Amino acid sequence: MAVLLIVLTGIILAAWCFYTRRLDWQFRHIASQLNGITRERQMNAAAAKRIMRQIYKVLKASLIAGKTDNAYRAFDMLKLALGLGLGSAVEPARITAVIFLALRSNQPDAAGHGIDAFRPLLKNVTAAGIPAVVEQLGLIAVISLKQRQNFLAARAVEVIFSSLYLSQDEVVRTAVMRALKVTGLTALRRGDSGLVRDIQAKLAGWLAAEPPDSAVQEQVVGVLSAWLLRVVKAGDACMIEPLTDYVRQLAEKNLLSDNALAGIVAECSHIAGMDSLNPFSQAAGAISMLSLDLAIQVRTNDTWRQAVDGAGQAARLAVAQRSLTESFDIVYPLFEAGRRLLTAELNSGSVNDLFRQQALYTVMRECLQLVEFISRQNFTVTVSDIIDQLYLDWIKRPANAGHQKSIKRFCQLFFLYCIRIKRRQKRLTAEGSSFNAPNIITVSNRERLTQLGYLF
Repeated sequence: MAVLLIVLTGIILAAWCFYTRRLDWQFRHIASQLNGITRERQMNAAAAKRIMRQIYKVLKASLIAGKTDNAYRAFDMLKLALGLGLGSAVEPARITAVIFLALRSNQPDAAGHGIDAFRPLLKNVTAAGIPAVVEQLGLIAVISLKQRQNFLAARAVEVIFSSLYLSQDEVVRTAVMRALKVTGLTALRRGDSGLVRDIQAKLAGWLAAEPPDSAVQEQVVGVLSAWLLRVVKAGDACMIEPLTDYVRQLAEKNLLSDNALAGIVAECSHIAGMDSLNPFSQAAGAISMLSLDLAIQVRTNDTWRQAVDGAGQAARLAVAQRSLTESFDIVYPLFEAGRRLLTAELNSGSVNDLFRQQALYTVMRECLQLVEFISRQNFTVTVSDIIDQLYLDWIKRPANAGHQKSIKRFCQLFFLYCIRIKRRQKRLTAEGSSFNAPNIITVSNRERLTQLGYLF
């Protein structure tokens, strides 16, 4: 009888163990415990730890078995538990682990459901715990891009941005900017321009709500500078224009402070100089143009001088290796900036803008130094020959359609200015040069330019 009782007990225990190991029973058991916590609003640390362990257990079992419906159900329970505050400091790493398991199991939709579990976690974690969550989300975004699951990276970025609105803590913002920088760099490397645009739009929206003197501006500069450097080093011509246009839009909308813009100018000067050594570069000129455009908006002599110096150095490095025509894209920003300043000055009437006048003088001097540098490379060409070649290359650019008259005016003024500065070249003429045409510099223009000191 005793033996029979023992056997019967063993069978019952075995049946119980088999039954309780079934996922359906485990789901019902976990749901019952969560419902109890929801009603009582009391959480025991040991009980919370036990429930979380059970949830991750059924979640992993569901993913390994490839049962997507059960995985969704487990993730929903995980979100509920995190919303009730049952999570601990290890939750970010745990959630990341199960998301990677879903990716390895070829269940990207379940992985996307898992990313949403970070939302209730962020709402219940302390400010000190947010950076750890953001770090894991950045890791998920990078891995997702590498595995070509771009929609997962976009979802992770969305959650990362949501953390910016939960805390004003500087450490949190630093973590977010670091995650965005790395994610953006990976997206650029993988050619995901859509995700880059998504990050840009969200970043602009967030900056619009920030005070103009926010300390985070410096970190935003770091993000944008890293992206610009990446596309320049990679020679990614398709992304150079969208990135530079984006920075200009931020500046035009006053979403970046003057200090932030000055920081980008400094970075651009370095990037343009570095890339001008590449004979096949299509970026150095665009970066120099961006630097000059931003410096004009900052309107300080130091920043303008830095932008002009950087553009001039890049141009000299380029023409030292190649012909003027081959390096015109890098030379162009200096002369185009001069043309715009001259046009604005002549159209200003009697309004005196001391910064603009000083900026025009600075860029004219830099253009003069560049022309002198080019002439020393080839003693058989004159200043008028160099300016004529510049003019012919300049008017061919599609972006300058409709500006031929102002280009010709700047070239004529620059030629006359060169003669005045280099008195020994007084006998030089511009006869036969394409830029030499009558009535381009009108009488009123000549009077204004004489007042400014460019003409006799």
